[in-house]
Amino acid sequence: MSAKSYGIKKQVENEKNRTQTGHTLPVSGFSGGPVVPFPPPPDSKVLPDTTDKTPARAGKDSQAYWKAKVRPRVIRGQETAEYYVRFFEAGREAWICCDSSNRSVAANKARDLYLRMKAIGLPALLAELRPEAKPDRVCTVAEYLEAAQALAIVRPATLAEYVGSLRRVIAAVRGIAPKSDKHTDRVAWRARVDAVRLDQITPAAVKAWRKAELDKALAEGGEVAKDRRAATLASHLRDARALFSAAIVGELSKSLTLPDPLPFEGITAAAVTRRFVATVDPRKLYAAADDLAPDIRTAFDLLLVAGLRRGEADALPWAHVDLEAGTVTVDVTPTFRPKSKEAHRTVPLPADVVARLKARRKSMPTAEHVLEGRKTKPARKAPGEKLAAYEYRAAAWPDLTAWLKKQGLRDLTPLHALRKMSGSFIYAVAGLEAARQHLGHRDVSTTARSYLAARTVTVDLSAKPEADPTATPAASK
Repeated sequence: MSAKSYGIKKQVENEKNRTQTGHTLPVSGFSGGPVVPFPPPPDSKVLPDTTDKTPARAGKDSQAYWKAKVRPRVIRGQETAEYYVRFFEAGREAWICCDSSNRSVAANKARDLYLRMKAIGLPALLAELRPEAKPDRVCTVAEYLEAAQALAIVRPATLAEYVGSLRRVIAAVRGIAPKSDKHTDRVAWRARVDAVRLDQITPAAVKAWRKAELDKALAEGGEVAKDRRAATLASHLRDARALFSAAIVGELSKSLTLPDPLPFEGITAAAVTRRFVATVDPRKLYAAADDLAPDIRTAFDLLLVAGLRRGEADALPWAHVDLEAGTVTVDVTPTFRPKSKEAHRTVPLPADVVARLKARRKSMPTAEHVLEGRKTKPARKAPGEKLAAYEYRAAAWPDLTAWLKKQGLRDLTPLHALRKMSGSFIYAVAGLEAARQHLGHRDVSTTARSYLAARTVTVDLSAKPEADPTATPAASK
């Protein structure tokens, strides 16, 4: 048999046995050219060259190996534009598209796929590349929430609010008794809500529920009650809709069967303006607070004077209080994260508040937090949930709330009303931007819309205008 015939026969055998041949790389001592040996000394004895001149074979973890393995496929008589690679494992064979018509790019992809296959096996690799088909039925609330929570990029406490609002809306639309009912088992309530399919919550049903709620509030309490109810419903709908953002829905539509239309499609939940109206003079309230216990007075000062949110004051450590500079700083702690980037701020305090804080620090030199209370609990998990929400730890809040109501504060959230009083005072003294910075809002629209009491100006048109010395006297008739 001639050498040429033997070579052809050997190539056919190698192809049948899937033996790789011909993928070799030259070995060189220097890059950029062949190795040129140094000439031996004149009187030295030249020894025979015993180095192995067989070129090294490219490894399967190199691009060079796979560059010769990827190739187009012929499907229905048509050659594909993209390159494919063929893998074998335990008698199983699979062709995988490299998603590129560039041989070098395809070779890199083939190498990465091979390394992944060696790590997890060919069946697992194919499962990754070909996810299971979406179920025929529309997903339930539980299935949607489990997948959406992994994609939502918000604080755990905010995510808990979104999920709670979604469940409340779905329960109300479907006529499921509210979990606040003393006869309702909360675990059973959640199970009933989570079993609802999303196609059972249509935009028309949501609109009908909202209208019925507003009509009921109007009949029972008039326009004031209707406005309050509208604000509450708008808050719930905004939170619920946040879990159906374009980014979340676009990703989940690949693995879940979603209804068309989505539950809140076309539902507007614009903010309802409820400008703050102070029912108590903050100066009188501040003077009356002298009778409060030290811990409750400290909580009062942090909300009314510093304008902190309840959670910010609740988690405030002594490490973030500078008694020499007279400031408190809202910043990250191991168990607390501010609401937004703008919420990170340093607030100056008046001298009397600083004096009270110094006396309080002297009386509790080893305390970690400014307000007394139990140890921090950064996470609260409801049965069957993976959510974490902040739990207030300070003992002062119930007593301070009761005292504010006795002082005539009729706001539904008395503690938050102190923060609004603080912002309104700064607004009256230094303007809107100063109030925004003091409260830690992202933009002035939030500050102006709901956190500031409007300033009124007396318009007296009967008053005589002041004489303008630069005006030209009118000609006498």
